[in-house]
Amino acid sequence: MNINRRQFCALGTAGALAAIAGGVAVGCSSESASAKDGGSAPAASAMAIGDANVNFSKEVDVLIVGAGISGMLASIDPAKAGKSVLIVEQNGTYGGDAIYSAACQMCTTAELTKEERPDKYSSEDEIREKFAPYYEGNEAGLERTVLLQKWGGKFIDTMHYDWGYEFQELRESPYHQAFFPKNGLCTMKDEFELMNEKVTEAGAEYLFETTFKTLITDENGTIAGGRFISKDGSVVDIKAKAVVLAGGGYISNQEWMVKYAPEWAFVGNIVSGRKGDTIAAGVAAGGTLSGMMASSNLNPLYEAGHMLATFYPLIALLPNGKRFYCETAVHNAATGCLAAGYNEWYSIWDGTAQNGIDQEVIAHAGDAIQSADSIEELAEKMGLALETVQAAFDNWDTICDNQEDPEFGKTLFLQKLVPPYYFLRNVPVRYKSCGGLTVSDRMEVLDGDGNPIPNLYAAGCTAGTEDIVPAAGSGLLLGTVLAEDVA
Repeated sequence: MNINRRQFCALGTAGALAAIAGGVAVGCSSESASAKDGGSAPAASAMAIGDANVNFSKEVDVLIVGAGISGMLASIDPAKAGKSVLIVEQNGTYGGDAIYSAACQMCTTAELTKEERPDKYSSEDEIREKFAPYYEGNEAGLERTVLLQKWGGKFIDTMHYDWGYEFQELRESPYHQAFFPKNGLCTMKDEFELMNEKVTEAGAEYLFETTFKTLITDENGTIAGGRFISKDGSVVDIKAKAVVLAGGGYISNQEWMVKYAPEWAFVGNIVSGRKGDTIAAGVAAGGTLSGMMASSNLNPLYEAGHMLATFYPLIALLPNGKRFYCETAVHNAATGCLAAGYNEWYSIWDGTAQNGIDQEVIAHAGDAIQSADSIEELAEKMGLALETVQAAFDNWDTICDNQEDPEFGKTLFLQKLVPPYYFLRNVPVRYKSCGGLTVSDRMEVLDGDGNPIPNLYAAGCTAGTEDIVPAAGSGLLLGTVLAEDVA
């Protein structure tokens, strides 16, 4: 299908990437940034047009960029409604970043929450009240949070009631509002296999190892498809009635991190290939940004070093031998380390955790986990003075004897550690970005005037979600919209 270049053109996503990093007021359709802000930045409407003729090799009803949780779930309803749906993914398989995560799925709005753990259930009104202080003067932002929390609950309920997935039984932990995969921490693969089964049953198709380049518009400037680069370097143009941008966030885009999250910009990054390309594509098409800031927390390089404390006794020590956070508040580990003025810490546990059911999170750490048969050997392998480590253990033993943690308020797993000990050295890393394209309550990408850009939608981190459940909820919501919108 050779198309005359006067009818279709490829938008200049690279220009949007640069403009966003530079703080240009991209997303304006005609008024230049210099006119609005008094600067000399170029007009957003002057972004470069692609220099290759558009040559559509495939035509579908719905084109989804990204086979992560939001993109996969967005594909199901339109495919079941008889629409042709193609999910294009740069990696060799589905799942995105979430498939490799610890898979702690926080959700208080599901019917399953109400059934299994009613004390953790929240109604929409309760969610609204809880989050209102964080959205003062931003009613739209508050309602979006309520909406995604609601649809996140639908994700948990769909998995369990509709598709028969059995989440892990409730265990003693500080996170009774969280659902975990049935096989333990870091075993999200099982959930994704079920989601993939539903995607393929519905009739949606995948195209893997094909990297998104930019959006394509027709002669009227209306979104008409997307351009990709295949594994062999050839250009692949796909025509579509609707395009969904679900390629993740921008955590590995160093320029954007310096611009929007400078406090985390020089912390190591554990996620690759998340440079905000789909966010930039939405901006190049006239979309705007919202919520661009540092995420609420960092991660340890090795998940075992904090997530094991969700279910087992574990102590975390700075190089000075001091504890620095409540270990069951697992996401305070990396940020707490930096706040204490250090760039590394040690997590120590014993056979209770090492021989527990959460073997995958241990396997992910590999040879980083070492063992010691005594405190003396532990101190030597950690490279710390014996008296420093002994003092830390003495302090912990006192806490366990008294069943009280006066400094950090830890109440669970106040249990003495016994040899052999297991430990690893951890460092803070960034793993998720915050913010993305401004979208409507139907996940439509909005322009600078707050109007939906025809044929263009976004979901997941591209639309500003941070966590697994809201991202999944955004995909499910969008699926119902696509089934309705696409003729």
